[in-house]
Amino acid sequence: GEPRTVQPGIDIGRDAGRNRALMHRYFIALALCLAALLTLGCASNGHRIDRLAAAAGLTRSVIDTPDYSSVAYMKRDAAAGDVPLLIFLEGDGLPWRNGRQPSTDPTTGNPLALRLLMNTPYPGVYLTRPCYHGLQAKHCAPEQWTGGRYSERIVENMAAAVRQAMRQADARQSILVGYSGGGVLALLIAERLEHVAAVVTIAANLDIDAWTTHHDYLPLVRSLNPALSTQAHSWREMHLQGARDTVVPPATTGAYFRRYPLAQRQVFEDYDHACCWADAWPEWIRSQW
Repeated sequence: GEPRTVQPGIDIGRDAGRNRALMHRYFIALALCLAALLTLGCASNGHRIDRLAAAAGLTRSVIDTPDYSSVAYMKRDAAAGDVPLLIFLEGDGLPWRNGRQPSTDPTTGNPLALRLLMNTPYPGVYLTRPCYHGLQAKHCAPEQWTGGRYSERIVENMAAAVRQAMRQADARQSILVGYSGGGVLALLIAERLEHVAAVVTIAANLDIDAWTTHHDYLPLVRSLNPALSTQAHSWREMHLQGARDTVVPPATTGAYFRRYPLAQRQVFEDYDHACCWADAWPEWIRSQW
């Protein structure tokens, strides 16, 4: 999580002149900070993602599901050909503050999955996760982005959002692309969908039990683990991993590939958890379809 910041205290009992000068500088700095915030529109991570998507010419809409809402950014002006609609799912973002307190807003500050969509030469849509992006619903509570981030309720509602996005795009098939924790969701959603052509995960924690054990994290007891799934995977699946990834080391995913031996895995020797997926994506996706 992000470290907490503490405002320095001001001693007003020693030297009045010195303290007046300190107060003067403090209020000037505060005024400059407020002016900067006003210029940025007090931007949250969700607002920054909105601006990034708008600058890329993506169409924004809100998709409502039975329990939650998701923001959808649609890319239509691309060569469709025979490629199904690509659905991009983001990582876990910021579930915790300082590793102890649940975040009030888990939305990522680095929307890598959105950049994948922007670099994709085919039609696609980026779907935000329930309770992210400032879209709070009555069922939203920290459990939805901490221990229950891959729960049955989250997965079912995201599957409903994918169906609606496909209807909006008039798509007959989908390819689910998930980055990091979004890859976990991509697999779980695909098991509950029709007309899935393929699933692609990037740096995904495919065995959440092995992953939490490796990092000595609290177990995600209310979440579903793809490595323990009993569902058949009839679609093509490809899992891209970075050999230098210390967030999700490839060694933590072995149980998943033992469970699904037909799943394809490609390890990129010089890549870590974030580098350099967005840059390599256009060439890689073109080589597949």
